[in-house]
Formats: sequence, structure tokens, C-alpha cells
Amino acid sequence: MPRHRYTERLPAPHTTSTLVRITDVDGAVGLGQFDSDSYGDFDVAPLETLRTIAPRLVGRDPFEREAIWDEIRDHGTAPDMPGVRSALDIATWDLVARRAQRPLHRLLAPEAGGIPALPAYASIPTLSDPQAYADELARLTQEGYTAAKIHAWGEPERDLAALEAARGASETVTLMYDAEGVLERATAIDMVPALDALSIRWFEAPLPDLDLEGYRAVRNAGRVPILPAGDAIWDPRLMREVLRDPPWDAARFDVTFAGGITSALRLFEVAADHHVDVELTSYGQTLVQAANLHVALAFGRTSYFERAVPPEEFRFGVTTPIEIDASGNVIPPDGPGLGIELDEGALSSATIARFVVGRSARR
Repeated sequence: MPRHRYTERLPAPHTTSTLVRITDVDGAVGLGQFDSDSYGDFDVAPLETLRTIAPRLVGRDPFEREAIWDEIRDHGTAPDMPGVRSALDIATWDLVARRAQRPLHRLLAPEAGGIPALPAYASIPTLSDPQAYADELARLTQEGYTAAKIHAWGEPERDLAALEAARGASETVTLMYDAEGVLERATAIDMVPALDALSIRWFEAPLPDLDLEGYRAVRNAGRVPILPAGDAIWDPRLMREVLRDPPWDAARFDVTFAGGITSALRLFEVAADHHVDVELTSYGQTLVQAANLHVALAFGRTSYFERAVPPEEFRFGVTTPIEIDASGNVIPPDGPGLGIELDEGALSSATIARFVVGRSARR
């Protein structure tokens, strides 16, 4: 598939999707997925890590989801890889929701909880020039989008020109700006007044996620809400400590990066305790989008759904893609669990490595 850039500071990444399928003794199936970006070639590290983790699920009861999650987390001194565990955890939740014949967001939230729909924003990759953003935004609004996020070049003057062109294309569309963590503190602070003037909905990833002091300085520089990229802080205990003095106006993470549904439950609890919203990342293939969408619908602390564009490139290997309606709202998948069904032929043609574990098969 085409590879897109999201800043001129980095090349276009190779995206590898690691798909997990869990089957129980009665034949019920659960699906999970983890997308990883790498440079130079595709990334098989998640699959190799799963070779040591997946066998621990054989023979377990899928209803013991939290116990399984805690047991497959490596408690040693080695770095943790929550993204790999995410795919296993999401597949387990999907299996249980399918067994219950309920959409996952209905299993996660009481009948009276959650929200019925979310407006989608188009997450636009790096384009050629400011006019290209204006043209793209005009096209997207015709498709029904009411919001869009700009990934530009990582150069303040050019990036602001792109935002100004996009704003010129529509005075009413909601605009977000994602700097991909490549700016210097002083530069990010200097950009805030201009972003305020353009009524930017949020300024995402001006700095690396762990520069908390820098984030607090940028947040104090103006009115525009500040968000992290959401790639580095996923442990609920660490999130609780960070939010004691919030460096951002909303927390951000991807359910498929942060350890799955079980971890997301704990992170949303932390956010609620600190009266902070969670603007989930959902940029990726369909199963990645679906996991984040179900969590967002269940907990109702997310204001927008991130939808990668062009969407056709993120529908690979499924027969039930996620769509938006004429009002720009994302449509929840229709079906139990995640509501996503696979295109086995397409997946087979694109598979670069696989393995199976079970009581009767290990290969």
C-alpha cells in the first residue's frame, strides 16, 4: 500500500499489522491487531514477542480477562511492550462480546452509559504545499467531514501557512494541528498565539511525550488546548502521577498501543478521577480503528474519532470497514464484538510471517 509521511523530519514509515486470532473450544473467534511503524523494512518484532506470550493463553478461560492481562505482563526488568499484549487482550474481549452477541461498547458500558455516535475528523498526512491542504479540506467537507487534522512539515512558518490555507477553505470546519513531536520548546510556545487566532481545536504533539515540563510551558502560553502524541505514557499508575499537575488539556493514547481494553479501562478511570478527557488515537487499519471506537463510545470522554485518510488504504483485509455518515459521524460496526469480519484471501496474499499455538498445533 502507499506509504505516507507525517513530517518532513522523518521518512515515510513501513507499517506492519500484527493480527491475533483467538479461538475457544466451542469455535468462537476473537480478533485483535497491533500496527507498528518502522523505517527501512517491515517489523516482525511484535510477532516474535508473541511467540513467548501467546502460549500462556492456551487452556485459559477468556472470561478471566483482567487476570490474564496481569499474568502475561512481564514483571521483570526488561522493557515492557504493551502493544503486543494489546492485540491478545483485544482479541479476548472481542471473543467474549461475540459469545454474548453484543457489540463490544455495549458490553463495556451499562445500557444507559456511553454515547451513540462520535464526529469523525479526517487525519491528513503531509501534502505538497498549503494549497494542497485547502483543496483536500474542500474535498473532505464535501464528503461530510466537519473536522480535520493537519500533519504538515515540521517547519513553523510553512505549517502555519498550511493551517491558514485550510482555514481559508472553510471558516466553520474544526481544525487540529499535529506537529509529530519535532518542535523545540521555544518554537512551540511562539506558535501558540497564531494557533489561537486560527481557532485550532487542539495543538497535538508539539514536543516529545516525555517532555512534561515543556508541555506545561506550552500549555500556559495561550488558549489552544494541548495534547500529547499519546505514544509514551500508557501505564495507569504513571498517568495518575502525571495528571497531578496536568501537562495537557486531555490525555491521549491508542487502545492498541496501551495494553488493550483492560488497560484502557484503567486509564479512563484515572482520567475521570482527574476530570480530564481522553482523545483516543485510532489511526490505523480497521481492527485498530474498531477497538478505539468501541472504547470511545463506551466511556464518552472522547470528543472526536480520528479517521485516517484516504480511508481506502486502511480497509485492507476486512469485509466490514468503518464508515462515516452524511453528517460526518462515524458509524459503529454492525455486529457482535468489534463487528469486524476478515477477508481471508487478501490477508493470505499479504502475510509475511505467521505461527499457531494450541493444544493440538504448535508451529
